[in-house]
Amino acid sequence: MPVTIKEIAALANVSRGTVDKVLNNRPGVKDTTREKVLKIAKQLNYQPNFIGKALVHSRDPIKLGIILTPDYNPFVQDLLTGINNAQEEFSAFGIEVITKMMTSLEPAEQLSIINELVEANVSGMAVFPLDDPQVFSRINHLIENQMAVITFNSRIEGIHDLCFVGQNHYKGGRTAAGLLGKIAEPDVEIGVIISSHNLSCHQDRLHGFQDKLAESYPNVKILDIQENQDRKEDAFRITLEYCNKYPNLGAIYLTSGGITGVINALEIAEKNPRIKVICHDITPDTIHFLKNGTVDFALGQSPVLQGYQLVKTLFEYLIKNIRPQEIIEIPVAITTDESL
Repeated sequence: MPVTIKEIAALANVSRGTVDKVLNNRPGVKDTTREKVLKIAKQLNYQPNFIGKALVHSRDPIKLGIILTPDYNPFVQDLLTGINNAQEEFSAFGIEVITKMMTSLEPAEQLSIINELVEANVSGMAVFPLDDPQVFSRINHLIENQMAVITFNSRIEGIHDLCFVGQNHYKGGRTAAGLLGKIAEPDVEIGVIISSHNLSCHQDRLHGFQDKLAESYPNVKILDIQENQDRKEDAFRITLEYCNKYPNLGAIYLTSGGITGVINALEIAEKNPRIKVICHDITPDTIHFLKNGTVDFALGQSPVLQGYQLVKTLFEYLIKNIRPQEIIEIPVAITTDESL
């Protein structure tokens, strides 16, 4: 027979109101009491009546806010697919998802969107955080005021989020360097394109890439590192500049969106031998380029699953009182033409 709040209260020697506060993550309970109640609930395998809560919230939905970076990156479009799939699945339980798409990678815009969602009375928020002190401060202020906030794709130290959903991007960068080292000349010269210094995930990929090269392929040279803000037009321009400026360019490493721009530029440059290309994210364009041999490897991060997980995690926390693990890691998926 399922355990009740009344039974937990009796065993913990506290009131039912105190147990209710603990199980619903509300303030006003001493840390020692909170810990005791949670231990008892765990030992008794307490399961909240989330269906009853959901029936209440179907009349007054719990609002979730999700902030995405610009959707000209196909990766973000796939994230949105996962979010929409989850919204459809969980809407019957009283969940309403408000998705906001940024138009740039500027901190001021992200702060403005965060404030919009607060004004919309969201109970939980999932943020792809920009690497900016004001963004950190605003998010932490929300958390201090009992907002359920998870971060995704970019993990940033100093944000006290409920959890992080995403990949170990440092590991992804190391993987990219290891793959390149196996197929390129030992003294290959590389041009690197990243999205933005405001996104820690791309900095992490770059640092992982650089560290692995230094450890295992010390004769490899990185010629230049430029930002494209995930735009294919900027990736095209940067790649063509690399081809014109560096006669010994042998490889391109793209941490960001914009693979179509890279390949279009290489077709115009007609470099011989062919320049090796390693990128991140498995998009329809990337699949096409893997199949025709213009991209050598692509590293995926399951964006549809990642988007779904954002809504699911907030739903389980806010409705079912299930606290997520600190990091929900999305594995690095290596894709080649043979694996498609």
